Amino acid sequence: MPESSPPGPQPPIDPTGVATPPPPPPGYYPAPAAAPAAKGGLGTVLLRVGMSVLLSLFLLSVVANVYQGVLIASLTTGLQEARYAGSDTTQGRVVILPVEGVIDATMAEYVRDAVDSLLADPPKAVVLRVESGGGGVTASDQIWHQLARLETEPATPIPVVASFGNVAASGGYYIAADAEHIMVERTGITGSIGVIAQVPTVEGLLDKVGVQMHTITASDSAEKDVANNPFRTWTPADDAVVQNLVDSMYEQFLSVVIQGRGFTDEQARAVANGAIYTADEALNAKLVDSVGYLDDAIAQARTLGGLPVDAQVTIVTQPGAGLLGALLSSKAGLPNPASVTPQVARSWLDEFGQVRLAYLTQWVGRP
Repeated sequence: MPESSPPGPQPPIDPTGVATPPPPPPGYYPAPAAAPAAKGGLGTVLLRVGMSVLLSLFLLSVVANVYQGVLIASLTTGLQEARYAGSDTTQGRVVILPVEGVIDATMAEYVRDAVDSLLADPPKAVVLRVESGGGGVTASDQIWHQLARLETEPATPIPVVASFGNVAASGGYYIAADAEHIMVERTGITGSIGVIAQVPTVEGLLDKVGVQMHTITASDSAEKDVANNPFRTWTPADDAVVQNLVDSMYEQFLSVVIQGRGFTDEQARAVANGAIYTADEALNAKLVDSVGYLDDAIAQARTLGGLPVDAQVTIVTQPGAGLLGALLSSKAGLPNPASVTPQVARSWLDEFGQVRLAYLTQWVGRP
C-alpha cells in the first residue's frame, strides 16, 4: 500500500471566529414594539391649564382679601395709644396728644375723638405737642373748645402742658393758650397772633383770555355781590366787609390769649400784633412759661399729675396714619386730567374765590 503524503501547511486559526457566536437565523428576534401614545392628549393639557388658572385666581383672591382687611382696618380703627416712655405702672399715665400740620376740619375731628377717648379713660396729665403754623379760624376754635373739656368735664381736672416744636404759631398758639404750662423748644418760633384773609380776584386773567363773567343778584339782596365776587376788582366796600370779619376774629383770638395767659387787654394787644417770636422773645413777652424739649414737658406733666419720674407715657396715634394712609390720601397724587370737567373747573374757581379767614403763619425757618 502506497504511503500517504504528509499534509500541506494549514492556514492560521482566526480567534474571533471562535469567540463570536454565529448570527441567529432570520425571524429569531420579535418585531420592536411601537412607542406608547401620549396619555390624555388635548384633554389633559386643557385640564392642566385650567388647574393653573384656578390656582392663580385663588392666590389673587387671598392677596386681595388680605389687602382689603388692611385697608378696612386702617380706615376704621379708632384712635390708639402707643407706649412712648416710662414703666408700665398702674399709678397713672401721661398722654402725648400731637397736633401736627395745618389746622383744618379733619384735625378738629381728630382732636375731638382723642378728647372723647381720654375722658373715657382719664390720664393724670396731657402733653399737647404742637407742630403747626395754624390754619382755619373755626377749626382752631373747635380744637381749643375740645381741649377745654379736659379741665371742665372730669371730676378731677386733667392738667395740660403744651410743648411747642419747630413752629407753634397763630392757630397753633390759639389752641394751646389755655394750657397750664407752655414750653417751647429753644429753636422754635411762636406768636403770630392775628388774623389774615386772602381773597384772589381773576378779572385781569379773564380779560387776557377773553372771558367776561356777568353777575346778577336778586333785587332785594344787592349786598350779595359785595366781597363775594372774585371776577371783578374789589372796591372799598368789599374791603370794609372783610375787614369787619377779620377784626371780629382778631378780638376772639385776643380774648383767648387774655383768658389763657392772664393778660390785661393792654398787655395782650402789645404782643398780639401778628409778630413772630423766638423762644427767648416769647418767654420775655410771657407768651410761654419756659424753654425746653418734649422730655422736659413730659417731666412737667408728671409733676402736675402727681406721678413718679418713671410713670408711663403714651402717645395718641391717628387712624390711617403711616404709608398706607399716605397712599390712600387724596393729596397723594394729582387729579386725573380726564376727570377735570367744566363743572369741576367751575367748582374749583368758586372755591378759589371764597373768603377764607385764617389764624395762619406762612413763615418756615431753615438752618
